[in-house]
Amino acid sequence: MSMTEVHAVASLRLIVAVAKADDDLAPQERAQLEAALSTLPLGGLSVERLFAEAVDIDAQFRLLDTPQAKEHAWSAMYAMAWADGDCVPLEQVVLDHAQHALGIEDTTVTGLHRLYNEARDTVLPSSIEPIADPAKRAAEIAQDTLKYAILSAILGAFPVPGLAILTDLAVVGLQVKLVRDIGQYWGHKVDPSAAKSMLYGLGLGTGARMAVNNLAKLVPGWGSAVGATTSFAATWALGKVANEYFATGAKDDPSVLLSAFKSAEKEGKSQYESHKGEIAAKQQLQAERLQQLAEDTKSGRISQQQYQHKVSEL
Repeated sequence: MSMTEVHAVASLRLIVAVAKADDDLAPQERAQLEAALSTLPLGGLSVERLFAEAVDIDAQFRLLDTPQAKEHAWSAMYAMAWADGDCVPLEQVVLDHAQHALGIEDTTVTGLHRLYNEARDTVLPSSIEPIADPAKRAAEIAQDTLKYAILSAILGAFPVPGLAILTDLAVVGLQVKLVRDIGQYWGHKVDPSAAKSMLYGLGLGTGARMAVNNLAKLVPGWGSAVGATTSFAATWALGKVANEYFATGAKDDPSVLLSAFKSAEKEGKSQYESHKGEIAAKQQLQAERLQQLAEDTKSGRISQQQYQHKVSEL
């Protein structure tokens, strides 16, 4: 069963509660969460209101009246706390309370821990020879950017019952590879940690993005409109700004690319509309394969690393 909008709004309030748990919401973290929330059709509920209101988390728990809604909400809370790699003690207190209140099995917690730990150690291979000819290099980078943006869109709209966060982690893996590929086209050997730093500086791969995307793709009317569009646009924009960064010699602090990224993301949304038919056709073609890979990963038959490798080959 999909989540309802009531479930989703309750879950969003719980995500914000996790973010505010230690009463020390860093400006960058708030900005990332605001950016992620701004992609959703919230109706009369504004981002400002979500941040300003006092949240009765137990009241939100009571609104989650199906096992699926409870598990999806808890997974989003987990993503908010852990996706950036460091869950502070007060956030963990909120998570522990939520696990008990929502009846989340320890096996679910263990499964998510496994996925996140494996994802942190997963680096998709990237071995590309530099291209000296400007026109050929530009064509190859544009082709790769579009290819990864389309695959990100397919993953962004693909709900995995009980484990929607799986595809979000795969999108991050593709984005890291795209940065490294573009760097290598320009003759730079890009360390995976440096590529990830660029993503984090742009608000990609963060707990806020993952937590919100994790919910959006499971709500009818939100998933296709939000998950596919935002994943495509973010990957498209990342390719554009990474190309600019390496074209200037990779000397600037990647964080200064944020303004250019926001502008390119708007262009990416327009590009998504241009490629919507192609994306829909590939979604239909790959749906069965993605479902099987998700089930294999969820059951432990393949690792998160193997999943990401197989997805990147689609």
